Amino acid sequence: MHPRKPAALAAAVLLACHAHAQNGEDLQAITVKSDRDNTRTEDVNSYTTSAMRTTTGLTLSPRETPQSVSVITKTQLDDQGLTTIEDALRTTTGVNVTRHGSRTVYQSRGFFIEQIEEDGISTTIGAPGVTGNPFRDPKQQMDLALYDHIEVVRGATGLTQTNSEPGGTINAVRKKPTDDTQLRADAIVDRFGKVRATGDASGTLHKDWGVRGRVVAVGERDDSFKRDVDGSNGLLYGVLDKQLGENTKLTVGGLYQNQHDTPDPNGLPLAEDNSDLRLPRKTYLGANWNEGKYRKQGAFLELEHDLNDDWRISSKLDYKRTRSKQSYASLAGSGGPGGGAKKDGTLPLDGIERYDHSGKQFAFQTNLNGSVNAFGHSHDLFLTYSYNRETTDVRGLSMNTNDAKYNIYTWRGDEIPRPDWNNPDSRNYSGNDYTTHAIAGGVRVNPTDNLHILTGTRYSHWKRDWSWDYDLSDGKPDTRADREQRTEKSRFVPYLGVTYDLDPNNSLYASYTSIFKYNTNPGKNGQPLPATLGNNYEVGWKGEWYNGDLNANVALFQIDQKNTAINSRQRLTDGTNRFYFEPMTLQSRGLDAEISGKLTDQWQMFAGYTYNTRKYTETIGSTLKGSDFNKQTPKHMLRLYTSYRL
Repeated sequence: MHPRKPAALAAAVLLACHAHAQNGEDLQAITVKSDRDNTRTEDVNSYTTSAMRTTTGLTLSPRETPQSVSVITKTQLDDQGLTTIEDALRTTTGVNVTRHGSRTVYQSRGFFIEQIEEDGISTTIGAPGVTGNPFRDPKQQMDLALYDHIEVVRGATGLTQTNSEPGGTINAVRKKPTDDTQLRADAIVDRFGKVRATGDASGTLHKDWGVRGRVVAVGERDDSFKRDVDGSNGLLYGVLDKQLGENTKLTVGGLYQNQHDTPDPNGLPLAEDNSDLRLPRKTYLGANWNEGKYRKQGAFLELEHDLNDDWRISSKLDYKRTRSKQSYASLAGSGGPGGGAKKDGTLPLDGIERYDHSGKQFAFQTNLNGSVNAFGHSHDLFLTYSYNRETTDVRGLSMNTNDAKYNIYTWRGDEIPRPDWNNPDSRNYSGNDYTTHAIAGGVRVNPTDNLHILTGTRYSHWKRDWSWDYDLSDGKPDTRADREQRTEKSRFVPYLGVTYDLDPNNSLYASYTSIFKYNTNPGKNGQPLPATLGNNYEVGWKGEWYNGDLNANVALFQIDQKNTAINSRQRLTDGTNRFYFEPMTLQSRGLDAEISGKLTDQWQMFAGYTYNTRKYTETIGSTLKGSDFNKQTPKHMLRLYTSYRL
C-alpha cells in the first residue's frame, strides 16, 4: 500500500477510509492535490516537487520549465538536518557558498545570486556589495524552520527579476496552515555544543468559519569548534488563513527573529609564501569582545480569488524591518602577494570597526493568470505588477590602529581593549533608498500537444537615492564634502523559452533572456559606469518518471556580460579618495546535470554536477584577458545525497 500523501484533501481521506471500512480490503490511497497547495512539499516524502513558479510567473513542473531549476524539499531539509539557508544551498546543484568579509554570499555560474525571495517577493537586503562594501551590508536572516521548501533557479530570470547579476534567484516558500491538526517538536544537539529546539503546531482553528492557523518557534544556542565563537537564535512565526466564500482565501502572517553571533571577518591566514600555517582548528584571531546582534520583524498579507475554473487573481503585501550591530577587530594580512603571516608568526591588526544597520522594505505584488482555449489547444497567460521600496541606513565607526604586530600562535583575544564607541576616531553615515516598479506579462502557447512556446517581457523602472555623510576623520571633523547621487533607469527585458516533448517522459528545451543591471560604481571620471548588459542562453533535456516523483535534467549554458565593474585599485582625484572602476566583458560557459526524487517507494536520491569555465573576453589592459574572473567558484562541483527508509 503506497503511503498516503498529506496534500490530499480531508474529504478524500475520509472517503478512502470509509471505503476501506465497508469493503474490508486494502485499497491504494487516493491522492488529491489542491491547486492552491500544489507546490507544497511538507510530509510528501520526496526530493522533488510537482510545480514551481520562480522562473516564469506561471506554475509549471520542473520538466515544463525551460531553465535549470532545483528544489530543496522539506524532506531533504529534515533528512540532512539543515537549519540555515547557507547549509541548504551548499547541497544544491551549481551553487557556491562563500564568505565576503563577515557575510555569506551565494554564486552560480561565476556570478552572484543577488535576488532572494520569500513567497515571490524579492529583497536585496543581504545581497553582496549592495552598499559597495561587504562589511557594510546588512545580514540576511533566514531560518529554515518557517519554510516549506527552497526553489533555486540558475541563470538570469528575466520574467521575474531584473537589475541583478545573472547568477540566479532563490525563492523561499513559507509554511502555511494545514487542514489536519499536526504537532511537531524537533531537537538537534551536536558535539561542539550546539543545542536547537523547534516547535511547529498547525491545524483548523474554526471549521465553520474556515479559519486555519500555524505557529513555529525556534530556540537555539550555538557553540563552535573555534575558541570564543558562539551565537544564539530565537524565532517566532505565526500565520492564519480564512476562506472568504468558496473562491477567496485571505492569509496573514508575521515573524520576529533575534540573533547573536561572533563576527570572524577574516578567518585564518596563510603564510607570506602562501603555505599552510597548520594552525589549530580552534584558532580564532578576533578580539574577545567581537559581537554581532541582529533583529528582524516582518508581516505579510495575501489575498487569492478564483475568478472561475481557469483564471485567478492574487495580491500580496509584505513588510520587513531589520536592525543589526556589528563590532569587531581581527588580525589579517594584506590579501596581496606576500601579505600573509611572517616567518615569526606575526600579523598586523586589520581594523577596529563597528557598523550599525537599519533596513526597511515594503512590497506589493498582484498577479493575474489563467488559460484560454484557441485553435484546439489550451494556452496559459500571466500578468504581474510589482512595487518594491527598500531603505538601508548604515553608521560606520572605526578606531585608528597602530603599526603593532601580534603573534598568531599566542593570540588570546584580549590584547585589544574594547573601544569607547562614543568617541570614535572616524565616523560616517550612508543611506540607500531603492524604488522599483515592474510589469511583466507572458503567454505559454501550445501550438501542438508536444510543442510549448513561452514568451514574454518585463518592464522595470528603478530609482536609487544614495547619500554619504563624512562626519569624523582622525577624531576631527571631516572636511570632505558630503555626497548624494540619484540613479534612475528603465528597461524592457525579453524572455523566450521553447519546450518540445519527445514522449510522455522526455523533453528538449531552449531559452534566452537578456541581462541588465545599472551601475553605481564610479568610473575614471567619477561618474557611474554604463549599465551592465548581457545575454543568457541555455539548451537542455529534461525527463520525469513515476508521475513526476523522479526528475532529471542536463543543460548547456552560456552567459555573456559587458560593462561589468572591476575595481581598478586606483583612486579618484576628486578629494573623496574613492577607488574607481573599469568596465570589463565576461563570459561563462558550462554544463548542469541533476537527478532528484524517488528511485523506489523507500529510496530517495539527489545528485547534481556542474562544470563551469569563466573568462574575461575583453579588458582595459592585457593582463586579465582570458583569465578566470571568479576563481572562488570551482570548475567542477558534485553534490550527492541519498536516503533509504526501512
